[in-house]
Amino acid sequence: MVKRETLAALLIVLLGVPSIGFFARAMADGAVRAEQAPIQAVLGQEAYRSLRAGETTPLHYLGNNLTAPDFALPDKDGNTWRLSLHRGEVIVMNFWSVTCAPCLQEMPSLEQLARIADEDWGDVRVVAVSTDPGWEDARTVLRESTPLTVLFDSESEVVNEQFGSRLFPETWIIDRDGVIRFRFDGPLRWDDPVVLDVIASFR
Repeated sequence: MVKRETLAALLIVLLGVPSIGFFARAMADGAVRAEQAPIQAVLGQEAYRSLRAGETTPLHYLGNNLTAPDFALPDKDGNTWRLSLHRGEVIVMNFWSVTCAPCLQEMPSLEQLARIADEDWGDVRVVAVSTDPGWEDARTVLRESTPLTVLFDSESEVVNEQFGSRLFPETWIIDRDGVIRFRFDGPLRWDDPVVLDVIASFR
């Protein structure tokens, strides 16, 4: 009787251990897929697969091996804002101009993202870098009380020369360590729940 119970227990162990391993692998794979799903939804399957395979696409970037170039630009109040002084924060940085129709189309959702970041996260800053001459131009689009950090690069020295951007809008996500993790070219609904999940994944 003891032998039968011992054999039964041994059989359960032998059958159970592989099952536990399989279950653990399935759970880990599921967690990875859940984390990647929002990015895949935003980029589309083809671009996502290319980027995950280490290939480049003409529109987007996904990675963790590029450090953002440091820069300093004036904000709407005339103060100097420097990127490197914001380590520890996730920076969502949007390049735009008042002459860019798609930029104006997405601007309300960027402002809403900035409100969400301020109220719910506290460690995400939404920065709008305009290539317009200054606040007099930008205020035709933005209110004085905008929740965005508004910077000006009228000579495009940062936008063009340091980041290589030519077409707007273009949005970069820089992580807490100053590493560029994501770039999206074109307008997007930045307050969409799926997009919020993408940003949250870099926090």
